[in-house]
Amino acid sequence: MEIAAELHLKENVRSVQTLHNFTMFAVAQKKYTYIYDNQGVEIHCIKKQKNPLHLDFLPYHYMLVSAGDRGELSYRDISYGIQVAEHKTHMGPTTCMRQDAKNAVMHLGHTKGLVTLWTPTVKEPVVKMFCHSAQVSALAVHGNYMVTAGTESKWKVWDLRMYKEVHCWRTFGHAASSVDISDTGAVAIGYGSHFEAWRETFVAAKPHRPYVTEEYPGRMIDSVRFRPYEDVCCVGHTDGFGSLVVPGAGKANFDSFEANPFETKNQRREREVQTLLDKLQPDSIMLDPNRIGSIDKGVVKEWKEEAAKKAVIEAKEEAKNKKTPKKMRGKNKVGNRMKKKSLKHGGTERDKTKDRLDGEEDDEDDDDEDDDDDGDEGQGGQREAGSTAPGEEDSTKRRRPGGSGTALSRFFGKRKRKT
Repeated sequence: MEIAAELHLKENVRSVQTLHNFTMFAVAQKKYTYIYDNQGVEIHCIKKQKNPLHLDFLPYHYMLVSAGDRGELSYRDISYGIQVAEHKTHMGPTTCMRQDAKNAVMHLGHTKGLVTLWTPTVKEPVVKMFCHSAQVSALAVHGNYMVTAGTESKWKVWDLRMYKEVHCWRTFGHAASSVDISDTGAVAIGYGSHFEAWRETFVAAKPHRPYVTEEYPGRMIDSVRFRPYEDVCCVGHTDGFGSLVVPGAGKANFDSFEANPFETKNQRREREVQTLLDKLQPDSIMLDPNRIGSIDKGVVKEWKEEAAKKAVIEAKEEAKNKKTPKKMRGKNKVGNRMKKKSLKHGGTERDKTKDRLDGEEDDEDDDDEDDDDDGDEGQGGQREAGSTAPGEEDSTKRRRPGGSGTALSRFFGKRKRKT
C-alpha cells in the first residue's frame, strides 16, 4: 500500500469514502462534505447538508449517501451533481450507517437501539428492527445476514430473511466500536484495544472462540475494514493505522470485468464510461431485487378492470352519438346478388349471339343480289319492264328475308315483317 494523497484540513474529519474509482474521494468534515481528487485538490463542496457524520457510495447508481447529526439522510447523484432524495429519520443523530451490496438498501443505526432500512423512493423506513437495548454503535451487512453491535457490550447476528436473531456474543471491557465482514463471511470486531476475527458465524452451530485475535495495548481501536480480494484487515486506532493478515478472508477468484486490480489507465477510463452508461435509476432500489422485471398481478387486474369500464362507457357514448345510415334493405342478399350476376351474364351472351347472326344475314343478302343480276342479263330482255314470269311471284312469296324474326325468334319471339 502507498499513500496517494495527504491533506491537513485543520478540522475534524468524521468520515472518508472513495467514489467510483480511486481518483476521487469524499470527506465529511466539521460542517460540509468536500470532494477531492487523488492529488488532494478540492473539486467540489456540498453545502446542502450540514454536519455530516457518515458517508457511503452506491457504485451501480452513482449516488453518494450521507447521514448527519440532525437525523437527515441524503442521496446525491455525483454524475449530475443533483440531490435525488432527502429523508428525515426523526430519530436523532445517526450513530452508524452501512449499505447492503445486494440491493443497495441503507441500514442506519440509532441511539434508541433501532436499526432502520431506507430506500430513496420511500419517505419512511421500509423496515424497523429493535436490535439492542442501548445505542447501536456499529453494523455490517453480508448477503442475507446483518451484524450489529451495541453499547451494552453485545454484538448479534441477524437473519434479514426473517428479521430474527441468530447468535449473540458479549464483549468484555469495552463495547464494540467497529464491525466489518469480508468477502468470504469472516467477521472482524474491534472493541477497546482488542481485535477479533470470527469465522462461520452465519451457520446454525454457534462458534465459541474467535479465529484470530490481536492486541493493541495503550491504543483504542476506532475502525476495522477488510481489503477486497485479499486476506488483509486494516485497523484504525488512536495511534495511527495498522494491518494484519486474516487467512481465508479474501475472495480468491475475482471478476476482472467487475473489479480488476491490475487494470491500466485506458481500461479504467473505459470502465468509467461503461458504468455511467449502465447506471441504475434510484427507483430500482428495493428490499427484494428479484421483483425487478416481474409483473404485479394486482396492478394488472386493476388496470384491466379500469380499461374495461372505460371501454363500456366509450361504447355507450359512441352508440348514442352515432347516426344510423340509410340503406336499401335486402339489396345485397345472396339471392339478389346471384340474380344480378346471371342477368348480366345472359345479356352479354345475347349481345354476342345477335352480333354474330347479323353478320351472317348481311353475307346472304349480298349473294342473293348477285344471283338476281346474272339471271336478268341471261334472258336478254325477253321480259318486259314491270312484268313477272309465271311462278316467280310464288317463289318470291315463299322466300322470306333473313332477319331477327327467323333465327332469333326463339329469343325475342315472332315478329311481324314491316312492308
